[in-house]
Amino acid sequence: MSQQTDMTELHWLFDMLQHIDVGLVVINKNYEVELWNGFMENHSGVSSTNARNRSLFDIFPSINASWLQQKLDTVLALRTPIYVSWEQRPYLFPFKSYRSVTSISESMFQNVVIRPINNANGTVDHLCLVVYDVTDVAVNKAALSAANRKLDQMSKTDGLTELNNRSSLDKAIKLTFDAYAVGNSGPHTLVIADIDHFKKVNDNYGHPAGDVVLQDMAKILSGGSRRGDFVGRYGGEEFCVLLLNTNKEGAFTYCEKIRKQVEENTFKTNKGDLNITVSLGCCELGKQHSSIGEWVESADKALYQAKEGGRNRTVIAE
Repeated sequence: MSQQTDMTELHWLFDMLQHIDVGLVVINKNYEVELWNGFMENHSGVSSTNARNRSLFDIFPSINASWLQQKLDTVLALRTPIYVSWEQRPYLFPFKSYRSVTSISESMFQNVVIRPINNANGTVDHLCLVVYDVTDVAVNKAALSAANRKLDQMSKTDGLTELNNRSSLDKAIKLTFDAYAVGNSGPHTLVIADIDHFKKVNDNYGHPAGDVVLQDMAKILSGGSRRGDFVGRYGGEEFCVLLLNTNKEGAFTYCEKIRKQVEENTFKTNKGDLNITVSLGCCELGKQHSSIGEWVESADKALYQAKEGGRNRTVIAE
């Protein structure tokens, strides 16, 4: 009766190993397969009969042999398990994701545990590789990271123009002012640009046309700026450009280039083509500015002078 019970339990164990939803591979010291369960059969397409007594590296020639052999030899020598996370290496065995229709990944992400198998006399000459399918976890984490990056980008970006928003602009101005105040940088010039008679665009052509003008204006400002410059939407039809390592003469050259480009550009909207102009005020940061507010106000006053002087011009704050 005891022998029959042992045989039944052995049958149960064997059946469980074959149908458990993890991969089980037992190899000897020569890396030859001695056990290959149903999970491995289903995902590799290699039957246990064909896998048995073959080198693991013959079955999967794409596996990084030197990397895995080092892991296997370490487990044999130290008799201590090793855990390989999908975050370290997405997968060990090149299996396709069986949820590829609903998953963003074509490959199965895997966690792998390499365990020593002790013989009755305490020696170790076999290893067991346990393979867990963690594709759902990996894909969900990737989706969450992408969503967080998107949210972070949205928190810094103006939705209409895709430029830096006011909050990002204020932070950049503060960092620049603080660095200059302790003598760590300079010169820097702040530019405020305002579309002339923009209210008439909205009144006569509608807000959708006005939005197109704002978007095209943003492209002109971005396209005319250098990699290190900080371009943002200040509010309404006003834009702000922080020209780092640029004095007022260099800023004037930049502003005039932008002004002429806007003047010569045709803004195409669903209500017809538009021609607009822009006024710009700029101010180089100096020791006379005791606060950020004074620096911004100086640039704003220069813009006001450009408006009062007839618009479509650049004024440098003195």
